[in-house]
Amino acid sequence: MQITILLDHDIEGEDRFLEAGLREVGWDKLLTVEFKRLRDFGLPDNLPDQEVWRFVQQHQIWLITNNRNSDDDTSLQATIDRENSLTSLPVFTISDKKKLQVSEYRKRVIYALIDIIISPEKYLGTGRLYIP
Repeated sequence: MQITILLDHDIEGEDRFLEAGLREVGWDKLLTVEFKRLRDFGLPDNLPDQEVWRFVQQHQIWLITNNRNSDDDTSLQATIDRENSLTSLPVFTISDKKKLQVSEYRKRVIYALIDIIISPEKYLGTGRLYIP
């Protein structure tokens, strides 16, 4: 099974910890997880949150981000509140990206992430999922 996860601009560089977590729990042998950046899809790093959300929904790509706020109508949370549907993929939100450096924390993140990815039908339409 191949999984593509878009790293939101605010969590770029943390993929090394997520990849380490996949290895630590052994899921790297069962799944191929590819972490991509906006620029890998030809998108600018400063693409507004609402356009990022629309892109991942249109292409059925998972999105992972750091905990963030809802500053304006184009923010990620405002977009989810306005445009989320029963068939929308949830957005993974890491509660504290700095803790990804800690093995036990990143393992918990990976277990939560994998649980959602292998049973997506249970989570469609939930908007945002904080992990762990």
